[in-house]
Amino acid sequence: KRLSMGVGAWQRLCRVAVDSDGDALRFTVRQYGSPPSFCHRGTLTCWGFPSGLRALQETLQSRRGSAPAGSYTKRLFDDSTLLRSKLVEEAQELAEAEEPDDIASEAADLLFFALVRCVAAGVTIADVEAHLDARALKLARRPGNAKASRDSAAAAILSDKAKRAADKGPVAAWSQAPSAGALALAAAAAAAAAVAAG
Repeated sequence: KRLSMGVGAWQRLCRVAVDSDGDALRFTVRQYGSPPSFCHRGTLTCWGFPSGLRALQETLQSRRGSAPAGSYTKRLFDDSTLLRSKLVEEAQELAEAEEPDDIASEAADLLFFALVRCVAAGVTIADVEAHLDARALKLARRPGNAKASRDSAAAAILSDKAKRAADKGPVAAWSQAPSAGALALAAAAAAAAAVAAG
């Protein structure tokens, strides 16, 4: 069902649910428009602008078509090789991080590049959440082993990056070889980005 908000935006009602003690209803909607909004102030809710991943998604969706030439975001959207390399690089840095704040920072970097990849392909956070929810319902699980082909692909990308850094001089050279865990996580990011290369 389409619910018009009267400000050039509208919502599709996905589901209505009753809470555990039956005294409240939860409406799940998908919002559309430019920008998609609920409030008359043009925000998703009446409690202000989104933050975190939702805000980042909206920013990237907006910049997908309007990022100025030469901006870093436009470079990422236009250069699938650069985006793939950044995904692998940030996955490795997350795998190697040890302090909680460093882990959070590296995870934020990786999520940024993952969202760029998603937005470039027209994929939303809701699409990703739907896959996660579906997987949570599965009774049979895969063993979850690393894929050797992806390990090799990640190693090649990281090796090329190290070579380019070494060519720039000893200060820029990458001095630490990636660990097996870093390669496995980098391989996962490479797999997620592989479609970008066509």
